Amino acid sequence: MKVDDALRTLLQALNSSKPRTESISVARALGRVLSEDIVSKKFLPPVDRSVVDGYAVRSSDVASATVAQPSTLNVVGESRIGEVPRVEVMPGQTVAVATGSVVPRGADAVVMIENTRTPEVGRISVHVPILPGKGISKKGEDVAPGALVLSKGHRLRSQDLGLLRALGITKLRVAKPPRIGIISTGNELTNLARRGDAAKTVDVNRTVLSAMSLELGAQPVDFGIARDSECEILSLMRKAVRSCDIVITTAGSSVGKKDLVPKCINKLGKPEMLVHGIAMRPSLPTGLAVVNGKPILSLPGVPVSAMIAFRVFARPLVARLMGNGVPADPVVKAVLKQSISGQEGHRTFVRVRLRRTQQGLVAEPLPIQRSSVLMSMVAANGIVVIPEDLAGFEAGREVDVTVMGDIET
Repeated sequence: MKVDDALRTLLQALNSSKPRTESISVARALGRVLSEDIVSKKFLPPVDRSVVDGYAVRSSDVASATVAQPSTLNVVGESRIGEVPRVEVMPGQTVAVATGSVVPRGADAVVMIENTRTPEVGRISVHVPILPGKGISKKGEDVAPGALVLSKGHRLRSQDLGLLRALGITKLRVAKPPRIGIISTGNELTNLARRGDAAKTVDVNRTVLSAMSLELGAQPVDFGIARDSECEILSLMRKAVRSCDIVITTAGSSVGKKDLVPKCINKLGKPEMLVHGIAMRPSLPTGLAVVNGKPILSLPGVPVSAMIAFRVFARPLVARLMGNGVPADPVVKAVLKQSISGQEGHRTFVRVRLRRTQQGLVAEPLPIQRSSVLMSMVAANGIVVIPEDLAGFEAGREVDVTVMGDIET
C-alpha cells in the first residue's frame, strides 16, 4: 500500500473522540497544545504609555516648532513608571515621561528628550513638530478585549506564555500528552553489551523512539524487550494497550518464522491489522493496526527504518490525539551534489548533508544509505523524498530538503 493511503487508513480507523485535557499553570505550559481558544478580556497595554524618554505634549502646541523658532512649554510635573499621574497637560504645558510610564490626560504625543532643550528651570523648548500619537503605545494597541490571541490546537511557545501572563491568565486547558508504549522484540537484543556478547545487539530503538516521542510532546512508556515468544510479546502488548494511547513495537514485523508481531496484534482484538507492508524505502515491513480503539504501529527493527517510519506515521498520529497539526520541520530548497535513485512505486527517503556555499544550499547524499547504518541518520541533517512516481533525481537538480539539524556553513 502507498504511504498516503496507509496513513489515511490508520487515521480513519480511529474514533473521533476529543483529546483528553487537563488544566495546568502557564509556567508549565511550554510545548503543550491548547485545547481551547484564548480570547482576550483585557486591553494590552491597559493605558496609553510612552515608548520613549521625553515629554508628553499637546501636538497642537508644537505643530510649528523648528530649530530656529522652537516652541517653549512649562514643565508642570512628571509621570513616574508604575504610577498614575494626577497632573493634566493643559495648553502650553508639558509633563516629563519615561519609557513605559503612563501618558497624562490632555497629552496626545510624546517628544523625545533628544528633540528638546532646557533654556531655564521649569521650561523646555521643542525644536521639531510632532504628530498626534507619536511616541505613544495606545491603550489596546497590542490586544483588545474580544480578540482571539491563540487558537485551539496551537503548540505553546515561550513568547505565547509571555502574552498569556500579560493578559493575566495563569491557568490553561491543554491536551494531555498521549502515552506511547514502546516495545522491542527479538532474542538477539540486550540492554547493555557485555564481553562475550558479540552476537547480541544493543537495543537502541527504545531510547531513540522515546526521545522522538518526547520531541512531539508525548509521554513515552518503556515496556522493555520481548523475546521471540508469542506469549511474551502478547503479554507486553496487552499491558501497553491497557495503559497507553499508542503502542509501538519494533522488529518482528516482516513475514519470517520469528516475525510474530502481526500475528500477536490480530489476537489482541478488533479490527486487527489494517496495513502490513508499505511502499516505502526504508521501512517497507511497517504495519499499522487499531485494536479496541488503540492505534498500534509495528515498525521494523532496524533503527534507521524505525526512525523513518516513526516520522511518517507516529508524528501525524500524535498530532491527531493532541488536536493539533503535525509539528513542521523546516523545508528548504537545495541543489543535489550527486544523483540519487529510488524505486518506482515506492516512496524513498534519502539522507543528505546540507551545506551552505557561495552558490547557495547544497545537498550531498550520504554515501551509504542502507537502513542498517545508524550513522546515515546521525551524519544527516536533511532528508530528500523521492516520490513514488519517480525513479530518482539528477545531480544539479533543485530539490526540497526536510531539515533535521543545523545546516553546515
